[in-house]
Amino acid sequence: MEYKILKKDQIIKLYNDLTKDYNFFAPIKEKRNIVFRKITNPEEIVLDYLNSKVPPKEILFPEKDILFEYKINDNEIELEEPKNLNEQNIIFGIRPCDAHSFVLLVNFFSQGDFKDEIIINRRKNTILIGIGCNTPKSTCFCTSVEGNPFQKDYMDVFLVDLQNEYLVEGISDKGKDLIKKLSWLADAKEMDIEKAQELKKQAEESITTKLDLKDIDKILDPNFDHPIWKEVSETCIGCGTCSFLCPTCTCFDVIDENVPNKNRGRRIRIWDTCQSCLYTLHTSGHNPRNSCIQRVRNRILHKFCYYPENYGMLGCVGCGRCVQLCPVNNDLRTIIEKIKKIEPKREEKVSA
Repeated sequence: MEYKILKKDQIIKLYNDLTKDYNFFAPIKEKRNIVFRKITNPEEIVLDYLNSKVPPKEILFPEKDILFEYKINDNEIELEEPKNLNEQNIIFGIRPCDAHSFVLLVNFFSQGDFKDEIIINRRKNTILIGIGCNTPKSTCFCTSVEGNPFQKDYMDVFLVDLQNEYLVEGISDKGKDLIKKLSWLADAKEMDIEKAQELKKQAEESITTKLDLKDIDKILDPNFDHPIWKEVSETCIGCGTCSFLCPTCTCFDVIDENVPNKNRGRRIRIWDTCQSCLYTLHTSGHNPRNSCIQRVRNRILHKFCYYPENYGMLGCVGCGRCVQLCPVNNDLRTIIEKIKKIEPKREEKVSA
């Protein structure tokens, strides 16, 4: 395995080289929060952050996404597909949990006969240059959901912050080819690699949350009507923060916008949340999930029961945003621990 070194004062040079062929997205500070944006000024890039507030999933799955535009000419409707689907992108400085979430997003939008080619193409044309988490937050629990603060599997290039410089490792073929183009990168020394391994060990040990999620779906499935759902939903105010800031949530609504007297318009997709009382409201007025209890239960079941059953993987990457940013301090980790304590239902003996 070949390792390189990127000096911290060389990030602008890296940006200038890569923006010749790619749109360059990276974390910046905006209104006191870390967010991912398309970069025009590389001096704004922030890599010594714990995690962004809004996950970088919005690059693949924007909060407002134009699906197509249309014009009406006489009796014919002319559709205009999005023009930027073949643009090449780089997401620089993405954390392992968020790179992991891209796997779940693409998996979800690839299911069925009608695949979401917009999101699939965006992911196909996006290179991930990730960075390990030297200091995970106290709310992080990625190691409980098949993740790791230094997980490289879903990256193309992986960086480790060595204080004054970054250790650079090509992971995928795309990533290795990209590094070859950056011929000015210096070769890493054995001591750099050893330091990165030590940082990885320290990061793993700093994550104190240890959730046993083996067969969690087998516990949840038969306990759909368990009293615990009333208990864990009592303080929820239904604001949707947990799902709007979740890197794996995929709920959306579709709206047609018409331009009056212009015979044209567009269809857009916008983020939605199953925690909203309007999300499941039928036009008849019936709402199959009209209580907070049902909506909280659906969110937990979706990630830890339905997702494993349907796709063979958990629907959570342990980023901790829902824990850290819930306005009433509902803690998903505590809820899971309570669910794990539910006694298995005993099979009733049928008398002869």
